[in-house]
Amino acid sequence: MTSDGIPHADMERVYSELRKLAAFHLKRRVPQASLQPTVLVNEAWLRLGWRPWKSRSHFMALASTIMRNLLVDYVRARLAEKRGREWVRVDINGGSEPQCMTISLPQVLDVNDALHRLSEVDARKARVVEMRFFGGMDFDEIAEALNISLVTAKRDWQFSRAWLYDSLTS
Repeated sequence: MTSDGIPHADMERVYSELRKLAAFHLKRRVPQASLQPTVLVNEAWLRLGWRPWKSRSHFMALASTIMRNLLVDYVRARLAEKRGREWVRVDINGGSEPQCMTISLPQVLDVNDALHRLSEVDARKARVVEMRFFGGMDFDEIAEALNISLVTAKRDWQFSRAWLYDSLTS
C-alpha cells in the first residue's frame, strides 16, 4: 500500500497502461518525435492524478484526452522551433484502423484542429475519434465509456472518419 492507501499493484497496472499507450503513440503515430515514452507517461501521470476510476474504459477515455493534449503541446513546441516547415495533411482513409496510421508532427496539429471542428458539429463523435485514435481504445471500451451502444460507437467512428477525411483534404 502507498501512503494514500492505494495498492501498489493498482498503481503499477495504471502506469503500465499509460506506458503502453505512450510507446504506441511515439512509435506508430509520431515516429519522428524525440519525446521519450517515459517523459510522456510521467507528465500524463501527473495530470491524471490518482482518483477512483469507474472502469478501465473510464480511465482510458481520460488518458486519451490527456495524451492528445500532451502530444499537441509537444508538436506545437517542436514546430515553433522549425518555422517555415511545409505542412502535409493526414490521410485518415489510408488505413481503416488507427493502429495502421503513422503521421508527421504537423499532421498531429491538423488532426487536432479537425477534431475541434468536429466537436462543434457533434461532440460525441469527436470523443469517439479521440478515444480510438489517441487512446487506442476498442469499440467496446468506447461504448462503455460514453454509455452508448456498440453499434453507435462504430457508426460514430465511420461517420467521423469520412468527416475528417473531407475536412483534411479540402
